[in-house]
Amino acid sequence: MDAIEKIIDQLNEEAQLKQTEFQVTEKMRIEQEFQASLQEIELEQKKRYENQLDQLEEKNKQLKNRQQVAAKQANLNLKQQLLDEMFIAAQEAMNDWSIEEHQNFANGALKKLAVSGSLKFISGGITKDVYTEEWLAIQNAQLKYQLTLSDEVIPNQAGFILDQAGIQYNFLYQTLIEEQKETLSFELAQTFLD
Repeated sequence: MDAIEKIIDQLNEEAQLKQTEFQVTEKMRIEQEFQASLQEIELEQKKRYENQLDQLEEKNKQLKNRQQVAAKQANLNLKQQLLDEMFIAAQEAMNDWSIEEHQNFANGALKKLAVSGSLKFISGGITKDVYTEEWLAIQNAQLKYQLTLSDEVIPNQAGFILDQAGIQYNFLYQTLIEEQKETLSFELAQTFLD
């Protein structure tokens, strides 16, 4: 029986050895799988974190750009408002000129005009008493063309229009101011776009 017990002990030892080897191998395999899964999870989390960070950075850039555009637009609107107020004040100041200032302005404009023949002088309603037949006679003596005072008056306007067979030269203050306003508004807009 000793021999049988020895064989049983030997078989038990071999079984114990195989079981221990199996446990060690299985434990290593499980540990490796766990480490691989852990690395995969960490890599996935890192990718998600980087994606979220990229998205936040992009949103931040967009927000910053929107804020810059809004600030520029607000600045442009303020400048436009100030420009509008300045032109309104300029027109009011021109409308309130003295008779001599109105006539000096008209005299300077008429001297610069390169036309010939006869033109109709149409006064604005605000300045109709400024441009008289006597004043026109003085101008006609100095100009290379002739002016005829029209009975027609442009209501609620200061300044004048010259008409030569349907071609009009507009010297109404409001029109002159609007032309300057358009030019300056365009320049202001260009500054905004740069």
